[in-house]
This record gives sequence, C-alpha cells and structure tokens, in this order.
Amino acid sequence: MKKDRKDTVLVVGCGRFGSTVANRLSEKNNNVTIIDIDQSNFRKLSPSYGGLTKEGDGGDIDILESVGIEKTDIVIVATDDDDTNIMVGEIAKDIYKVDEVVVRLFDPSKDVCLSRTGVKVIYPAVLSYNEFERLAYGEEE
Repeated sequence: MKKDRKDTVLVVGCGRFGSTVANRLSEKNNNVTIIDIDQSNFRKLSPSYGGLTKEGDGGDIDILESVGIEKTDIVIVATDDDDTNIMVGEIAKDIYKVDEVVVRLFDPSKDVCLSRTGVKVIYPAVLSYNEFERLAYGEEE
C-alpha cells in the first residue's frame, strides 16, 4: 500500500530498534524526531537520517513538549525498560491524545497494563517465535 501522507513521528529510545525505525521513517520523508537519554546513542542513526534528535528523558513531560508531542501523529516507544515504555505510551495516548501509539515490551505478561488504553504493543519474543514457526513449519498467516 502506497502512502501519500507524511506523518510526524516521535521515537523514544535510540537503541537498535528505535534507530532502525527512525532511519526508515526518515528515508520515507516522514518528519521524525528521536529522543534518547544518552546522546552517544544517536551514532546509531544513519548518515542520511534527516530528522531531529533530542537528548533527554522521554518520560519527562518538558522534553516531550519541547519536541512537539501535541502535534505528533505517531509515537513509538522503544527504550530498554518496559515500565518506562508503558508510562510514556500512556502519557502520549491519554494526555496528548496521539492517534497512533506503539510500545515495545519485552515481557508479554505486562500487556495487562495497556490492554484498554488503545496503545498498540510489539513483543519481540512473540514476533520472533511466530517467524521461527513460519520458517520451520511453513505456517502461513
């Protein structure tokens, strides 16, 4: 599906996943901003990354407001801490009414925290198992 609309995207966490998402969305000419508490993590962004970077705590309301969360179409939360990801996801959805909020959680049992919030969740362990099953057993979804 081809998309004509350019989204304003905020990525919280510039680890392997967050930087990959930010790079790819930037390549598609979306307006991307990425926040990370450690400025050295921005080295993971590709030289062609055309978005903005902001050093700071993505759970800090002042930091979120400084990057314009209130005008953001999509928030992707991918720090290394599930509890932080849940909190930032809820802030984006409940306080700032961001349309699309996607949170990465390592522990699938924590999905209960977001079950009725409208926040979408990615579980790397579940995705990896599903891909293993598809490759090993030829299962098609």
